[in-house]
Amino acid sequence: MLASMPDDAPFFQLGPRQVTPTAEFGNRPDILMADIPAGGKMSARAVARMYAALLGEVDGVRLISAERLREISAGAFSGEDQIMGFPTTWALGYSVGRLGADPQESRSVLGVGGVGGSFACADTATGVTWALTKNRLTAGFEASEQISGIVTEAVAGD
Repeated sequence: MLASMPDDAPFFQLGPRQVTPTAEFGNRPDILMADIPAGGKMSARAVARMYAALLGEVDGVRLISAERLREISAGAFSGEDQIMGFPTTWALGYSVGRLGADPQESRSVLGVGGVGGSFACADTATGVTWALTKNRLTAGFEASEQISGIVTEAVAGD
């Protein structure tokens, strides 16, 4: 998908095409060993557990209180994402709403996507968390949107 994007696409306001991370770059031993802010290197299971620990206790650890969870999950901004070009609602550090859906329809979901199409979230109403990490980076979130739909359908069927 990156290859088909024009050089003046809003995505490249983040940085020029030449410095956009690729799977090859992300898998280099020196990059894997580096401590790069906002460059997470973890499993989907680990990210989902972190989100679960936002919602409640996991192995004796709760990251934030229920009151703080309400604060960080309340919408603070709504508008158009100027880089990706879609409507968005943000809470304090997390996007609000189910991936691929109108944020107003699923206000109990908070999460965040990563460069390359990875995504993780938690649903404060159901207690469900999930994460998708990728070893093949893409500019879009199609795989994450598909997983989001599968999880939502599975939970609704319970």
